[in-house]
Amino acid sequence: MAQRLDLTSALSRAHTAMDLAVDHVLSHRPHRIHYKGDRDPVSDVDETVERLVHQCLATDDAGTGFLGEETGPTGDRHTYWVLDPIDGTINHQHGNPLCAIALGLVHSGQPVLGVIALPFLGHRYSAAEGGGAFRDDEPITTSSTDRLNKALIGFGDYGSGTDAGLRDVLCASLDRSFTARAQGLRRYGSTALDLVWVADGTLDACVLLGNRTRDTAAGAVIAREAGALVLDSDATPHSVRSRCAVAVTPGLSEEVMPLLRLLRGSPFWPGRDQTDPDRLASTTSAPDR
Repeated sequence: MAQRLDLTSALSRAHTAMDLAVDHVLSHRPHRIHYKGDRDPVSDVDETVERLVHQCLATDDAGTGFLGEETGPTGDRHTYWVLDPIDGTINHQHGNPLCAIALGLVHSGQPVLGVIALPFLGHRYSAAEGGGAFRDDEPITTSSTDRLNKALIGFGDYGSGTDAGLRDVLCASLDRSFTARAQGLRRYGSTALDLVWVADGTLDACVLLGNRTRDTAAGAVIAREAGALVLDSDATPHSVRSRCAVAVTPGLSEEVMPLLRLLRGSPFWPGRDQTDPDRLASTTSAPDR
């Protein structure tokens, strides 16, 4: 799988593209904002970052495909870059620093490389399959928490779009279940941030409904390489076809995963119309905005 790719070279290209993205985000405030759907905004910063990253990667690696939040898929669908130019757009527009730029590389349906920047917090996370996970070039690992009543859990946002009502009901049920058992729950508004904070031990687990490839590809690699279990809601391994992303430090998995069985039979449980990654990326309700 990933052995056929030069991940060292790809990681270098990803960092170069991320340099451009971070520089633009730090030097430009969003001005033009429009809405793609229900509570789903996009700004001129999102659009410019996506263009800069796509152009940079295409210059060095024209044979690899690209899937961007704003422009959709182009090129090879077997090996492709996937970008969320601003994960946590609403946070960003309100001057909240909890947002991320997430760039991943997918090969044969599995994320194999990820670079995530938290521009306003001054951190960058990275990982390539088999090479460990890093924050600002320092190795990171998950927490050693092994009891749910000592755990801090990150959750994705409530729903928007066509399935908002169902998702709201399921999120409320999960809230009640986890609140009764965990030390604390947090909703930060950025999937990529949740995943890297599991990777470095800031969070002990995160539960994200409404998986989109662009939101989770990079963070899934980083969390996995840091030692987290990265799973679908039924505890099978996470992939770009998953409808949920659950990252959990290994000592908590036996307590966390059974609580997700209430999702069984819903669109957030495996086996329900698991379409190809590009279609999934455009049809699943947004986890974070």
